[in-house]
Amino acid sequence: MDINSYIVHRIPKSDGTLRVIHEPCPELKLRQKGVLRWLLARGISAGKYAHGFVRGRSTATNAAVHTNKKVILKADLKDFFGSTKSPVIKRILMREGISKDVADEIVEICTLDGVLPAGAPGSPFIANLVGKHMDYRIAGLAEKYDAVYTRYADDLCFSSDNPKLNHMLPALEHVVKRCGYTLNNKKTRIMRSGRRQTVTGLVVNAKVNIPRTIRKNTRAAVHNIKMAIVNGGEFNEQEFLQIKGMLAYFSDVRPDLAPRYRADIAEIERLLEMRNRIAA
Repeated sequence: MDINSYIVHRIPKSDGTLRVIHEPCPELKLRQKGVLRWLLARGISAGKYAHGFVRGRSTATNAAVHTNKKVILKADLKDFFGSTKSPVIKRILMREGISKDVADEIVEICTLDGVLPAGAPGSPFIANLVGKHMDYRIAGLAEKYDAVYTRYADDLCFSSDNPKLNHMLPALEHVVKRCGYTLNNKKTRIMRSGRRQTVTGLVVNAKVNIPRTIRKNTRAAVHNIKMAIVNGGEFNEQEFLQIKGMLAYFSDVRPDLAPRYRADIAEIERLLEMRNRIAA
């Protein structure tokens, strides 16, 4: 498809650059979602190493693989979607048992200027599908260093008790390049035990946990919402929905603390109901 079938959004990133998002027009979006449903119905999967954009997996399942390890190595793929190109997509689809004609049609529907567009509903799954064949090669390399491997979208993570895990970087760069991708060396990190180790935003030194600062700030936000309701202050519904989503995420990461988080939400809703009743 060409650019006329997309709405272009430019979103500022934290580093000051712009993230370009290509949102397909409604008709094309429906077609892309249909392709995604068709691929899933055929039992085609992203593979066991992918945790991003996969039903039943999350940042928490990704992090859990890497708990209590002496060394963690994190690497990042540069321009993951933009580096996933039409010829490779077609080849991988055919390797999954899809006919050439159907593969050509899927590529036509789901790519823009020969690559996967960020913002299209099928791009994450197709990128994972192409990445699956790279994942198996990388996992084989990881085994040589007694390491385990996962991928969350464009984030590659390895963990091991082998202190020389970082020695695998040149070989990793070679494998990634052979698969059509490039490492973003600015984002490569080595984290050793004794200091805080994080994977997809979660602390993994002893067990999967939410960083202390985030927990502290969220608890403060919950308290402020309660006090605003009790003292007749302004209630920000959008802020409450954000906090509610954050606490739901916390519950997934720490199921043992889920009752506390549910109680916080229930108390806010009860206070709000009481205030509305009094106001009426």
